[in-house]
Amino acid sequence: MHNGVYNTLEEVIDFYNKGGGKGLGFDMVHQTLPFDELNLTIEEQKSIVAFLKTLTDTDITNNSY
Repeated sequence: MHNGVYNTLEEVIDFYNKGGGKGLGFDMVHQTLPFDELNLTIEEQKSIVAFLKTLTDTDITNNSY
């Protein structure tokens, strides 16, 4: 998450699945996403996390210039 409040992709997906901050009952004046629950199943959430992990490049090298 952009502010570091969640440590895992699973936690982020759960947050969005519950409707974000507003869906969790927080006063989020500037939240731009709908606060409806997504109602994703556990399997659907796992599939999204698995897909996102395929986007990680583990082959990149750390070059210092």
